[in-house]
Amino acid sequence: MSRAQMPLALKPPRRPRFDNFVAGDNGALVATLRGGLEPGQWYFLAGPAGSGRSHLLSAVFVDRSRHSSAQFIGLTDRRQWGLLEQTDAEWIVIDDIDCLAGDNAGELSLFNALNRWRAERTGVVMSGRGRDRFELPDLRSRLGQATRLTLTPLEERDLAELIVRLAEEHEVPLGRGVVDYLLSRTTRNAGQLAGMVNQLADRALSERRTLSIPLVREFMGRGS
Repeated sequence: MSRAQMPLALKPPRRPRFDNFVAGDNGALVATLRGGLEPGQWYFLAGPAGSGRSHLLSAVFVDRSRHSSAQFIGLTDRRQWGLLEQTDAEWIVIDDIDCLAGDNAGELSLFNALNRWRAERTGVVMSGRGRDRFELPDLRSRLGQATRLTLTPLEERDLAELIVRLAEEHEVPLGRGVVDYLLSRTTRNAGQLAGMVNQLADRALSERRTLSIPLVREFMGRGS
């Protein structure tokens, strides 16, 4: 294969950090996660799917790991449920606890883990939509002991900033009007929008194109 035919190397996946999180009206919440977590205390980051919970939990884990021992459990992967029974560190970071709701064994496993971590004065940061879907009353009570931090959905101006930031991180130029075009034709869910922009940026890079309205139309199957 000639050099002209070689595919363009794409940038590595975006690493979730506090610095590249578009906070919108959540500035105080992000500041708490970044510099206001108290050792041995519990925190519950609540918000709908696509609101940035996983991004912030990943950033919390990286930050806690710099200063103390920390373990991350992502409960969307059922294989990690068993980690609740054996994980031991100064900080436990648990993403998507909703995945356990309605599962008797899963809920009991989380309840027992929280009891153990309380006795050991372990700091815990959890994320989920809320605690109402859990069936075990004692677990709902335990979750209620965590300081609740609720994410506010991003406004349109913040979603526009998200698109621009993602394009800059991929080092792909944005075509004229593409931000407004995307916002007028896509969901207001920040997670889904970010996923789409990442795919568009990868395609623009691989095809050596601007992230333009025609490219978005092609991607969305609307023709050129």
